[in-house]
Amino acid sequence: MRGQSVKYLQKKDVKRIIRYLEKENKVVILGIVKFSLNTGLRISDVLKLKFEDLESEFLKEKKTKKIKKIFFNNECRVSLEKLKQYYLKKGFKNYNTGYLFKSLKKNNKPISYQGVNFYIKKMKEDLGINYPFNTHSFRKTWARTVYNKYDKDIGLVMKLLNHSNPSITLRYIGIDEDVISKVYDNISF
Repeated sequence: MRGQSVKYLQKKDVKRIIRYLEKENKVVILGIVKFSLNTGLRISDVLKLKFEDLESEFLKEKKTKKIKKIFFNNECRVSLEKLKQYYLKKGFKNYNTGYLFKSLKKNNKPISYQGVNFYIKKMKEDLGINYPFNTHSFRKTWARTVYNKYDKDIGLVMKLLNHSNPSITLRYIGIDEDVISKVYDNISF
């Protein structure tokens, strides 16, 4: 929806999205969602990930060109194994090399940003999610979760997102919007 800012995902919707993708056997899209939600990487960085990148602790971000130390947690490792099994079953010769999120139509290419957006639009419709979200919402959701889990440490979130100003980060993760909504909810005459 043009003109609307994308939002972070509500926790209940994250669970619904994951269940939906598992049920639909959308292994590649589920892997993208899991990697995005568990690393806070931009979609441009997630889509260019290669199996070989997972052997290093460092990743060069596409947008900022900065080298970022990155950790892949257990959710990412489980998704990785499911991707390998899926590609092997699909007959990919390079099932465990090259791009992590392979296009099923274009040999040796990653799934496209447009392809991911197609599935997001379908998920939104099928699940009846009526607030604006897109691929960037996964990064916002991750950042907001970090903020809430680590005692609202805005400095930590700023560092993880490479932001230079706390107000930018608060707006980015939707905290400003929540505060403003509460003001209007709590004032009545």
